Amino acid sequence: MRAPVLFAAMVLATLARPSAAEDFPRSPKIGPPEPLPEASCDTTKSDGGAWLQGRWVAPMARWDFAGTEFRLEQKSGHNTDFGWKEGGVIAGRIEAVSACSVRLAAGEAGRFAFEGVLTEAGKIYGFASNAKGDRVRYVLRREK
Repeated sequence: MRAPVLFAAMVLATLARPSAAEDFPRSPKIGPPEPLPEASCDTTKSDGGAWLQGRWVAPMARWDFAGTEFRLEQKSGHNTDFGWKEGGVIAGRIEAVSACSVRLAAGEAGRFAFEGVLTEAGKIYGFASNAKGDRVRYVLRREK
């Protein structure tokens, strides 16, 4: 019984003060900032990349990192203008990794390249690019 009364009170408060709706926080889906955030570590020092190993996910994508290799499974219909086909898979190598950044490559002549930065929140912000120069933004998080 309380829920309908509370809902009605909220509706009446919004109608009584139309600007109240503008006071609610907005929550847009935000991609990584451009350019990427500054790395919080010395990116010139090589790192074993233990922090990167395992499975990371992003909307419509799953990334697996093992040793010096990676595999990206992109779900069908997503970023088709980037050149991915139905359920595309890209496999490649980790070119460089520091304590908080990573650079990946797959194929010849820049077929696929990725640069990402690990944030203090434990997410990787990054951009993938293809040989045509198209770019796709990613926010990766550890798979739960």
